[in-house]
This record gives sequence, C-alpha cells and structure tokens, in this order.
Amino acid sequence: MTSASRNKYFIATLTISIVLAGMTFNNLPGPMTTLSVQVIDGVVYNFADYPYLSHEQIGLFNYIDSLVTGQGYGSWNGWNAPEEFHGLLHYVLAFMAYATASFFESTPGYRTSAYHNFAYSLIKRMNTTVAEYGNNSIEYTEWMHPSYNFVEYYWPDPSNSSGLYMGGFRGPANIMWTGHYALMMALYERNFNTGLMTDELSWFVADWNNSLTTDGYGHADADGIWNTGLIPCEPYIVFVQCNSIPMYCTVLYDNLYGTHYFEDGMWDYGLYFINNVMQDQYGLFTDGYYTMKPMGYVQPTEGPAQPFPGLSQDRYIRDGRPKVSSYCNGWALTFLEYIQENETRHDYPVFLEHFGKEISNDQMYMLDTYNNQRGFGTFDMLGTLFTMALAKQQGDFHTLQRLYNFVYSPYNKIWSQDGRSMHFDTSAALPFLQVPLAFGSLWATTPVTVRMLADARPTEFWSYPYISQADDENIWIYQAVWDSQKSAFILNIQVDRPATLRFDNFAHTPRAYSGGAAIAELSAVGGGHTLTLQPGTYNLVIR
Repeated sequence: MTSASRNKYFIATLTISIVLAGMTFNNLPGPMTTLSVQVIDGVVYNFADYPYLSHEQIGLFNYIDSLVTGQGYGSWNGWNAPEEFHGLLHYVLAFMAYATASFFESTPGYRTSAYHNFAYSLIKRMNTTVAEYGNNSIEYTEWMHPSYNFVEYYWPDPSNSSGLYMGGFRGPANIMWTGHYALMMALYERNFNTGLMTDELSWFVADWNNSLTTDGYGHADADGIWNTGLIPCEPYIVFVQCNSIPMYCTVLYDNLYGTHYFEDGMWDYGLYFINNVMQDQYGLFTDGYYTMKPMGYVQPTEGPAQPFPGLSQDRYIRDGRPKVSSYCNGWALTFLEYIQENETRHDYPVFLEHFGKEISNDQMYMLDTYNNQRGFGTFDMLGTLFTMALAKQQGDFHTLQRLYNFVYSPYNKIWSQDGRSMHFDTSAALPFLQVPLAFGSLWATTPVTVRMLADARPTEFWSYPYISQADDENIWIYQAVWDSQKSAFILNIQVDRPATLRFDNFAHTPRAYSGGAAIAELSAVGGGHTLTLQPGTYNLVIR
C-alpha cells in the first residue's frame, strides 16, 4: 500500500469511527462534510482523498478559541478552574496546543490570523509570570504555589544552597513546564513559520542538552546532572511521560532547523533509563523515579521504605512494587512512537490488556492503575483521554470508538445561540472537564496524529498557494489544501454571510471550479488574489 493510499485509508476509517461514536450521544451528530468528485480537463479531484474537518470539530475549536483569545492572558473566565485544579492549568494549555496543532494541520492551506492568533495567545498564556499576573499566572499555579515550595531546591542536597540551584520556574528542573512550553513554540513555528519563537526555543533545547550531557558545571557527564539522562519535573523526581515531551520536541527542533541534538546522543542515556530501569513487570513504563529525597518527605507507616534514589512505589499495594499509571503510558507511548516505533507498537496491546476496563461491547475506559480496579477518578479519565490519541495513532479505531463512547456519551452537545461554537455540557458532573473534553475530542478525531507532526513541512510547502486572509467569522473551512501533484487548491467551505478570501502564492490569476465548471476568476489584489463568496456550501477546485 502506498503512502497516499495509507493516508486515504486512515482518513476514511477514522471518519467512520467518529460518525459511529457520534450516534451514541444524547443528541444527533452535526451535518456531514460534503465531499464531491470533480473532473476538470480530464483530471479527477476526489475530495475524499484529502484531509477534512467536520462542522462539530470547527464548532469545538471556536469554543476554546473564545476562551483563549477572548480575554487577557491572565484571565480564566469560563475555564471552570477552581483553586483545587491549579496544578492542572498548564497541562490544559499544553495539550490544547497539541490538539489544535493537529486541527490546523488538517487544513494546512488555511493560515489566517484566526488560527495564528490563537496559537500565539496560547503560548503567551502559558508563559504568564507572577511579576505581571500575580496568582493568576502559570508561574504561580504551576511552580510557586504554597502547596509546592519548589523554589528552594538545590542538587544534590535539596536544602544546601552551596549546591546546584534547581528551583527556577524556567529550569533546569521544571521539565513539566519547560518541555511543554518549548514544544508549543516548536509546533507554532512548524505550522506558521514566523521565526518569532526560534530564539527562545533554541535556548531551551540548548539548556536541556547542558542538563543531560554535563554535570551542570561544564564537565561532560553521559547521564547528566541527575544520573538518569532525564530532567526532573518537581525538582526531585523524573517521569517518563514528562520527558517524552522534550524528547519529541528535540526531534522536531532538529527536523525544523537541521541540527543534530538527538542524533548526537543528547537523549541516549535517558532512553536507556526509561526502557530498562523505569519498567514494570509487563515491560510498561513506571510512573516516577526519585532522584533525591523531597524536603519534608515522611516515609509510609506500612510496607518497605521509599528508596532515594529509586522508583516511586505503588500507593495501593505496599510491597515495594513500582507505581504505574495509564496516563503515564498513554501519554508517553504516543509521543515516543516517532522515536522508538517498535517499542510503542509492541507495548500498545500489552497496555490495553492490563489497564483496559471493559464496560460493554461499545464502551471501555482505562484504569488509573491496574493495582486498584475500584472506583473512577481524575486519573482514570486522564488515562482514557490520552489513550484515545494513542489508539488513533495506532489505527485502532475500534478501541478509539469504545473509549470515545465512554467519555462523551453522558454529555449533551450545546451550541451557542449564533451557531458558531459548541461544547459538551459537563456542568452536572465536573465543570472543569468542559474545556479538556472540547480539545480532547479534537485530538482524538482529527485526521492528524502526534507522530505526523514531528516531521517538518517540506521547504516547498511555504511557496504553495494558501488562504492568508479571510472573513473568518463568516465561514467554515472543512478542507483547504494545495495538491502539488495536480497544481490545484482544494477548498471545501460553508459561507454563512458574504465573505472574501485572499490567496497568496498563486503565480497566475486562478479560476474557481465547482462541479467541474469554472464559476469565477479570482481578482488580483496587492500581490495576491481574492475570491468573494455568497452564502452557501462549496466544493471548489482553484487552479
């Protein structure tokens, strides 16, 4: 099967899965995306061969867009984020960025300010500081909150100020923020090619390299500062899932800029460590390895003492076995597949076997840990959401559908009065879920995987015709992609009110075709070309 055939199969199968999943909801799925076949001068354009978005997916994006760009970077109105969830906010922003990166890549020829401003605002919100935004900042909620007390740490003795300082928000020992922040910037540059983020992104990658290949004082050290080849989240513990983000980011950075950090061994010892030391009895990843004893740590009254350094011990079975979690494995396996494909493909069915919980023929979820199969909580939900993205990436649409049914079937879809945005109503269960379920659905159902986004776009991509400006609030873009083999732009659009689109990079004045016949010639305006459309739904070939 050719690469193009595999992509067509992936898109078609995923679409069927999404439709079937939608039919289990308390209300009906939205209108299907119309996909025509057109023949122009003997050339066949089958719209089903190109990636596309649904009306509901765009509605979900419009909902989260209103929260991100509709208020200041330090405001959280509508996010349903009470104090007890303060430590999750930066994760919400990060994974929203990853989900929407796949959303943007689904219509790569549509790159107006609507998407550009959203991605930029999300990065700015992720980098809010106490100095500017006080207790509403990510620096406070993620690092300086009194419940953490991370700012006073040193290495190797956490309380000895003569050691290497570990307590900075921007690193070195805060990979649960620096990794996500850097990857958000890397994906921004991959998708929009602005150069705005390159210098800061480069600083973080170089800082990680210093942490992983030296002792922190300029002396070469193969296992890095913390003797694991990994970087801590909290200053005293490393996690596979958290380090999978900078690993993936390093590969993407190399692909974007032609550097060789990964190839030169920056993460070699870290990969050895997670694949040989941080393993459970089934060969799956364990959840945490202490590099030193946290300040104020109290040993459990039952079972063996927690070793320092050593694997974090399970909190349910107090016999010294390591802590395990589905969200750790679902997350890590997804982001590591580009780097170590064989390991992810081998571990995926083992992961489902030991963490999967059967509900019915059409529903299942992921246990937080196979060591506790009672109840359902936040981490069971997290594990299930991450596994949906992993199942999509594996092409396992049957499992994806069952997980999706379990997560989304209890919640009604609520459309805004103007019909532009949609969310899942979780107010009767847990209001905080409303935002994560919106972008979680995008992450699980768009035709683009995490693995796909690790490759930089080819240089010639940036010379392809694309939509650079539009009356975005009046339109729904289901398909927008340049077919370089047929030299034609594929546009699938619904127009609610009269709208004008500007195209850049056409070397000539193109024509728009519908049903195989020319319907309009675009107008040359200021170095680009514009097309004005009246209300309606169009499958257009522009060439």
